[in-house]
Amino acid sequence: MTENNINDFQPETGTHLEETPPPPADPLGQRFVDLIIKPSRLMDNVGRAPFWVLPMVIIIGVMAIFTYFTMAISGPEQMELMRDSKIMQMAGEGAWEKAYQDSLNPSSTKLLMTSVFSGLQIGVMMLLLALILGFFAKMGGGKGRIVQALGIVSWASLIPLALSSLIKLPLILQTESFYGTTLGLAALIPDGDPSSPLYQVLLTFGDFFTWWGLALLVIGFERVYSMSRGAALAAVLLPWGLLSGIMVGVGILAM
Repeated sequence: MTENNINDFQPETGTHLEETPPPPADPLGQRFVDLIIKPSRLMDNVGRAPFWVLPMVIIIGVMAIFTYFTMAISGPEQMELMRDSKIMQMAGEGAWEKAYQDSLNPSSTKLLMTSVFSGLQIGVMMLLLALILGFFAKMGGGKGRIVQALGIVSWASLIPLALSSLIKLPLILQTESFYGTTLGLAALIPDGDPSSPLYQVLLTFGDFFTWWGLALLVIGFERVYSMSRGAALAAVLLPWGLLSGIMVGVGILAM
């Protein structure tokens, strides 16, 4: 008997001790409950088994449905906002009128294609966000794998993307206003102009469901990547703030 086997030998039975089995995988259904009531337990389980494809597929599907039912409202509203924009001025006379008329009655084929593309676009953005946040987490001393970052981003994004869209959908259909329906600080502006810089800033940085999703991301990277709370905050908020600021800036300049 070798020295390595002596420690594993059980004298009473003359057999060798077996290795402790890994903890059983948590039921996937429990993860959706933990997303709301116990996010720390959810992220611990994500660290063991990311299962990132399921929440991403759900988000892609919800966003495609959301786009399908709201495009007839959001399209004309967006064109109204862009009537006097720099983009329309460069497009030439008559371009806005044609684009506006096309947005009023989109065909079923256009609705379906745009909806599918919108969902897939969200999926690609989630993949890129996972790569970016995983990189920043590594730079901040985190110890984790990219597949775990995918899991963190996918599960955390269920709140600001899927849940938020499902809540906003009936409100948009009821009010027939896409840009006027917001679940954040922008709603506090009376008769807010969606094209104003203040409204766009509040729409992006003042959304309650976005804050919720960011909190889940911080918890996820803190627990899965074994980071301090401060390091996890920096790894999540810095790149998110930079990317969001660029998008808001481009939108303001385009108007």
